[in-house]
Amino acid sequence: MSGSGAAPGPGSGSSPAACRFAHYFVLCGIDADSGLEPDELAVLYQWLEADRHGKSQDAANTTSGENFDQSPLRRTFKSKVLAHYPQNIEWNPFDQDAVNMLCMPKGLSFRTQTDNKDPQFHSFIITREDGSRTYGFVLTFYEEVTSKQICTAMQTLYQMHNAEHYSSLYASSSCSMDSLASSIDEGDTTSLLKLQRYNSYDISRDTLYVSKSICLITPLPFMQACKKFLIQLYKAVTSQQPPPLPLESYIHNILYEVPLPPPGRSLKFYGVYEPVICQRPGPSELPLSDYPLREVFELLGLENLVQVFTCVLLEMQILLYSQDYQRLMTVAEGITTLLFPFQWQHVYVPILPASLLHFLDAPVPYLMGLQSKEGTDRSKLELPQEASFLSDQPEPYLPFLSRFIETQMFATFIDNKIMSQWEEKDPLLRVFDSRIEKIRLYNVRAPTLRTSIYQKCSTLKEAAQSIEQRLMKMDHTAIHPHLLDMKIGQGKYEQGFFPKLQSDVLATGPANNNRWVSRSATAQRRKDRLRQHSEHVGLDNDLREKYMQEARSLGKNLRQPKLSDLSPAVIAQTNWKFVEGLLKECRMKTKRMLVEKMGHEAVELGHGEANITGLEENTLIASLCDLLERIWSHGLQVKQGKSALWSHLIQFQDREEKQEHLAESPVALGPERRKSDSGVMLPTLRVSLIQDMRHIQNMSEIKTDVGRARAWIRLSLEKKLLSQHLKQLLSNQLLTKKLYKRYAFLRCEEEREQFLYHLLSLNAVDYFCFTSVFTTIMIPYRSVIIPIKKLSNAIITSNPWICVSGELGDTGVMQIPKNLLEMTFECQNLGKLTTVQIGHDNSGLLAKWLVDCVMVRNEITGHTYRFPCGRWLGKGIDDGSLERILIGELMTTAADEDLVKQCRTPPQQKSPTTARRLSITSLTGKTTKPNAGQIQEGIGEAVNNIVKHFHKPEKERGSLTVLLCGESGLVAALEQVFHHGFKSARIFHKNVFIWDFIERAVAYFETTDQILDNEDDVLIQKSSCKTFCHYVNAINTAPRNIGKDGKFQILVCLGTRDRLLPQWIPLLAECPAITRMYEESALLRDRMTVNSLIRILQTIQDFTIVLEGSLIKGVDV
Repeated sequence: MSGSGAAPGPGSGSSPAACRFAHYFVLCGIDADSGLEPDELAVLYQWLEADRHGKSQDAANTTSGENFDQSPLRRTFKSKVLAHYPQNIEWNPFDQDAVNMLCMPKGLSFRTQTDNKDPQFHSFIITREDGSRTYGFVLTFYEEVTSKQICTAMQTLYQMHNAEHYSSLYASSSCSMDSLASSIDEGDTTSLLKLQRYNSYDISRDTLYVSKSICLITPLPFMQACKKFLIQLYKAVTSQQPPPLPLESYIHNILYEVPLPPPGRSLKFYGVYEPVICQRPGPSELPLSDYPLREVFELLGLENLVQVFTCVLLEMQILLYSQDYQRLMTVAEGITTLLFPFQWQHVYVPILPASLLHFLDAPVPYLMGLQSKEGTDRSKLELPQEASFLSDQPEPYLPFLSRFIETQMFATFIDNKIMSQWEEKDPLLRVFDSRIEKIRLYNVRAPTLRTSIYQKCSTLKEAAQSIEQRLMKMDHTAIHPHLLDMKIGQGKYEQGFFPKLQSDVLATGPANNNRWVSRSATAQRRKDRLRQHSEHVGLDNDLREKYMQEARSLGKNLRQPKLSDLSPAVIAQTNWKFVEGLLKECRMKTKRMLVEKMGHEAVELGHGEANITGLEENTLIASLCDLLERIWSHGLQVKQGKSALWSHLIQFQDREEKQEHLAESPVALGPERRKSDSGVMLPTLRVSLIQDMRHIQNMSEIKTDVGRARAWIRLSLEKKLLSQHLKQLLSNQLLTKKLYKRYAFLRCEEEREQFLYHLLSLNAVDYFCFTSVFTTIMIPYRSVIIPIKKLSNAIITSNPWICVSGELGDTGVMQIPKNLLEMTFECQNLGKLTTVQIGHDNSGLLAKWLVDCVMVRNEITGHTYRFPCGRWLGKGIDDGSLERILIGELMTTAADEDLVKQCRTPPQQKSPTTARRLSITSLTGKTTKPNAGQIQEGIGEAVNNIVKHFHKPEKERGSLTVLLCGESGLVAALEQVFHHGFKSARIFHKNVFIWDFIERAVAYFETTDQILDNEDDVLIQKSSCKTFCHYVNAINTAPRNIGKDGKFQILVCLGTRDRLLPQWIPLLAECPAITRMYEESALLRDRMTVNSLIRILQTIQDFTIVLEGSLIKGVDV
């Protein structure tokens, strides 16, 4: 049932075949002409097993062809497809090898009259290359062997087997002749008698039986109906009386005259002895599932079922194990049915033939079923490593959903949800949405109410009633089987033997087009029109469609390996396809990660529309972690531990540490080395794969190897060292050869280099995937305070302190040892750093301190932040501040800057992309002051950046603190407005600041408060004056030694947060103090400019602004 197109043979249907209940009838068994043939697939399987266990191929060959240790009745012989009708269907070609393998997974089985010969029913599934499924239903029974050639061959095989067994018994004894004779008399005679009695075949005494299978292949899983039909066929063969009609009539009827029931309808058709009834759910009901769920619970038990179901949801590698093929199919179909509304996206082979056992090495999630032989010790089966329940989250008890949202099935569900805006809805999604809508309608009073309490299913009774109504009243009754135009003498009945069917009457269907055929043609035309319409609508979104289809086709290409052509060369080719698929998946994942991070800019670079992928950054990174685990699992010699990547890293670490120990010398460099001896620069942080591993090993929050591997990947990705680290890991070729087979992905040099190159492209953007996930770990930080030495005291006598704040918290006030500019400290993860508060207590004679900037580095991730200052701290100098709040920016290395220039993506956490402007208060006389036009432009850009900040998706927003207080933020822009035309010349050798003007305005408002009239607009003005005075007094009385410029910054931040700035600006512009402190050309004295400023500030009143605690600490308003 491969997806390759084949030329239609006789009876190859066109559109009518799509509406047939069954596509093929198949007969499998022994070919009397070719006789007994050892199963080549079994030989290949043993060869593979020898390779898996490291045995020599010669040893495998000696036991593969004629295995004399095993009874001939228990050996595997080759089965063949004896007949199948019709010969081919154009859109669903018949794959003979796959069907033969799945109809008789163990090959031919032989029995004698003393063995159990009860018929066995099982079903199977074939997933075509386009992801669609075809179902097979098989009844296997035993038929007497009438060929003397085959009976004689079996007798010869037994003679050879017994002779080999005798010789092995005698050869195994090294005793004397006496002991040999006694051993034969006592023990071996007994064993030989048992052998002859239970494990022999005598052509003159025994009747030989061989297995034969009849099979129906259908487009939908009507398991119960197909089982009833096949059992009736079998009864007709074994009954003493011949069936009412030749068997060809019943097979022709189900192939060509029984239609597929339409959705929401029931159907009755006729078997040999009694009618068969089936029904199909409607479009708004759950999809068809004809396998008994009750049996799944009985077979596994509730606890085991919950565990298996959890593994399926987390997309692990699941291998079901049973002696019964039908049980494998029942459990697999039951579990995938329970996934609704999600769908299993990976390899799905409920019955894996023994010859395909090597597929268990596939480095992808899978759900497979393997038959166990009687008496097999399950503990000896070499199974793939089971994945851990714990993900890369730091707390092992985090909710299950935190891992589930990282799976492919969840990502596909979200993709389908998003794509349903442009395409026709996926059927499962349509049912799911309709049920959600019903729940909302039932809960009219609280439509969005969510509860963790179990709620009884309200649709169960409704669904049961729909099924009962369909079964009670048949919607369709198929044509009754009838006599065909057969040749006389063929199809003769012989009890116990399935007749040789007359192929000419079964190869083609009836010539007339009945109603259900014409209905299918009409439906097909309607589908074609819809497809053409959707193609016309989608012409404008070619890039988007191409991108989504490429991503979807990737999963389908890896979904299902073909089951035919299983030579060793083809197995090597299969492994090569895995290698190519992994490389393609790596390319797609890195591309999606870049596109998601770069946002709309990616459209300009030709990557398509990024915002419709529906995948969060964390989902993409977790998916990358999963991909790396699968790459490192491919072609392992011996599986060790839960994580193949972490196991490789540990072995690499052991070897490196041994070499370091041997090469240790007194002059060896420590992990860090300073750039200079001045003490004012951060020492360099050495790039070390081993050091990053040690950081992860020291994290007690991570309990599993899988979690450690994922944490290491996240850390390396954040440090932009993932490609470099993996290249270093793979540079130890001796270790790689020791751990991996020749065909492994990691030993394919060209693909490995491309893989590392794709990972290198991720360095173009900034990730905080380690910092943002492991929020509770302790992290060491290093800070350096860089003074301006030419103007500042070399030694200060005061007691300095520092407080570092980030998105996740702050350090609290930390005292800095006197005259030490560098210090290290450890605290809980602060996240991305935002502000630094620095100050001193002004004690001693040399208390004044001119600080250029503060540098702080995360010693694990290596992220370095620069907090510019350029101001004095001390009483009687500058604005008299003993404490300053500094706003940080993430520093980039030279290599990062080159990448940023290439991709044109501004790094996160930096100021807006305007020209850097210094605060007016720090300008010297030599610096050119901005003119009125530049100042107005700066205000507009600062406000525009804040508006754009809130219009971005929350995950793409940067730091609001930077936009407010950064070097190009709103505070700096308003400072320039207030400084324009300000009479700031020294008055009595004392600088005058904006805050002096603010305080004079407050004094005026407080003294003139009683004179105002009672008109409405004056009442509003009075309220604004009162609020303004309250805020200024609260800032002045706060227990902080903040200077005048710092107080102005707090006032602007509070006014922005509480939407008061547009009310305060006109008050200050009309205050009498403005004429004394501002020149006539000042912007604040121009009414049009002031009105324009008010309108601009009103644009940010619609947003909820949350201020960082360090900005307004101690201010009570």
